[in-house]
Amino acid sequence: MTQKLVTRSLTARYLAADVGRRPLVSERADPAHVQNVGLALEERLLTRPAFLEAAEVTRLETDLNTVVDLLFSLPDRLFGGDLYAFGAAVGLRSDQVRLALRTPVPEPARIGRADLYRDDTGFRLLEFNLSSALGGLQIPELNRLLLADNGLARFAHAEELTFPDTVAVLAEVITTTARNAGHFAAPCRVALMDCVSGYRATEPEIRVLAQLLAPLGVEAVPCHMGQVREAGGRVFVDGRPIDVVYRFFTLGELTADAASRAAAEELLDALARCDVPVLSPLCTSMHGNKRALAMLWEDKCQEVLAPSEKDLVQRLLPWTRELCQGTARIQQETVDLLDHCRRHRERLVLKPAHGLGGTGTVLGRSVTEAEWVSHLDRALQRPHIVQELVTPQPELFLTTDPTDPSGAAEPAPWVLNWGAFLLGRRYAGAFLRGLPVERADVISYAERAYAGCVFQGHTGRTLPEQ
Repeated sequence: MTQKLVTRSLTARYLAADVGRRPLVSERADPAHVQNVGLALEERLLTRPAFLEAAEVTRLETDLNTVVDLLFSLPDRLFGGDLYAFGAAVGLRSDQVRLALRTPVPEPARIGRADLYRDDTGFRLLEFNLSSALGGLQIPELNRLLLADNGLARFAHAEELTFPDTVAVLAEVITTTARNAGHFAAPCRVALMDCVSGYRATEPEIRVLAQLLAPLGVEAVPCHMGQVREAGGRVFVDGRPIDVVYRFFTLGELTADAASRAAAEELLDALARCDVPVLSPLCTSMHGNKRALAMLWEDKCQEVLAPSEKDLVQRLLPWTRELCQGTARIQQETVDLLDHCRRHRERLVLKPAHGLGGTGTVLGRSVTEAEWVSHLDRALQRPHIVQELVTPQPELFLTTDPTDPSGAAEPAPWVLNWGAFLLGRRYAGAFLRGLPVERADVISYAERAYAGCVFQGHTGRTLPEQ
């Protein structure tokens, strides 16, 4: 499929400048150096940053907050406030719903990463990971690494470019949460906690995050659930009292078996007794579920949305529905949903409702008709969604041809997946993944994607110190 290449004004000025005519970071960047600046990005880095105009940042922040408002409102709007019914509707087992709701909380903290493409209409929301178990939080370290290049530093100064310090915004959320829970001691002490089985894999990234939080007045303690002790009305990890738990464990991990579930119940009860809040609480697993996002397109939800909310859903969110037997209303016409999906293969994407990192995603245009029908039939056996295919606009990135002995870099079209962070109510930067357009069906680390960062036009916020 031919894709129209559009270059936005800020990007165009960068590409026309001297700095835009050479790669800023080699595709063979020293992995040790990357680790030194706190990035869990392996060695695959995009050869330049991407750019957002100030107005795009403002609109994106507003749009993402409105989507979260809608997702948090679904239990009241569609289920009469019954959170258990809502949890079942998004595909959680009864034991998962009970654990997610074991510790009642007011409106959950807004911690998440929206995965977006940018097409000729603007940003389109593919998924919204409302969870603290996120990768890429260290992305400002890549901004700082790139600013060591004199050419980019001059360009950023001339254009008054900024970038949000994702970790600094996170530190504000953590300290505010501790203060609201009645913990006023300084420094604020947060446990960066994973489950026992997952900690070995996540420990290096968690320790990097702890190092980045330290200068911001947050003492972060990397740990797993098995290290928690309760004494004298406080929760301790390695002898240090904890004010807040920032979780990397997921609801699925905590309910993998009876032993895991029992350990999770014990931990949550201890945290509740000691008034230690969890960021983000497990109940966000219901609102950040792909099936929750699909509800925004269901008739019963469209009927209760305000006109401005309906306009936002139609502008930002591609048509998305849970895959199931039965009928659906599409463009004012009632159709058999499976038949519609079979007939419009090249315009649709099939995704597991609980999948991560693009695993199990199937683009209809990339398989045969017979293969697509087979995928649809199998997808009925466990929760899936079907979504309108978004064709993102490519952007030019300098690319080295491995067959060219000169090592010369030439501009080539790449496609970006924008992972935009929402922390509190603030847009807190974006973690980019990109691939050349010819192999960009699914853009993820599993597909060997390259990582990148974003600079933005001046929005009144100062450039973080290098």
